[in-house]
Amino acid sequence: MPGTHPALPGGGRSASPAAIPGDLLTELDRLLAPGVRTLRRSCAVDLTFGGSLAPGARDAITIRHLDGHLGHTLRDLQVRAGYGLGGKVFAMGRPLVVRDYFNTARIVHAYDRAVAPERIETVFAVPIRAGETVVGLLYLAQRDDVAIGDRVVARAVEHTRRIERDLAVGVEVRRRTAAYDEAAARDQRAVAEVRRDLDEAMALVDDEQARNRLQQVSQRLQRISTGTDAGAPECGNRDGVLSARELDVLQLVATGAANGDIAAGLGLRPNTVKAYLRSIARKLGATNRTHAVRLARDAGMLP
Repeated sequence: MPGTHPALPGGGRSASPAAIPGDLLTELDRLLAPGVRTLRRSCAVDLTFGGSLAPGARDAITIRHLDGHLGHTLRDLQVRAGYGLGGKVFAMGRPLVVRDYFNTARIVHAYDRAVAPERIETVFAVPIRAGETVVGLLYLAQRDDVAIGDRVVARAVEHTRRIERDLAVGVEVRRRTAAYDEAAARDQRAVAEVRRDLDEAMALVDDEQARNRLQQVSQRLQRISTGTDAGAPECGNRDGVLSARELDVLQLVATGAANGDIAAGLGLRPNTVKAYLRSIARKLGATNRTHAVRLARDAGMLP
């Protein structure tokens, strides 16, 4: 039968692409750039080209990648479902081949003006699927009216299947990476909350040894959250090192805020603010709050 090939597999219609995620289409576009070049070399044809659904598109494939082309009339061409050979493949969900392209009655000749400068005669188009949905197209073309043999068809179909497998793997890697990043961000937020609780506890502890131990724990939590912890606790407490909460308090002091304003701004009790100020003065060797701000600025702790 004209327009079909006895070795072509598949069949059926493509599913609606409305729910295709953007990261899948981005990954497919990335794979197609080298894919069309490899396909042309593997099949020894004059021209290969292809494209994917644009994000948000429902019924059109955009041709973005070409190899062996004479001009650029096909680049960025939108192939709509049902129009042209690719549109027919898109709508039917199975590969098709046509010979004597410009005279065949098997397709709607909606894109002849874009195709004509390439002087092609025989074209083979293969759908790229994600699950049951057609999300892209690959084309092979010859500039002579010659049959595309079973061996070339098999190579082209296998090449497309490989892209589909790589697409599935790439999307899964992106999904897992995103999930890992989200989990890491949650962990960092949790560690930050724990450190704030520790800082508040330190300000209320009068025993210096206990304060030093809490400070070590807080610092190790910070190293764990940033990936710099080597497993060994710090020995002793470094004089002059302010906790994150103490810096919060001192920054507000530097603006001229009173203790009550600081307590309200940071969600603390006034007595807790006083305890922080005592701890700050002790660590910096400051005689008063103004002196503490100046010493912190000299040390580069405050802007």
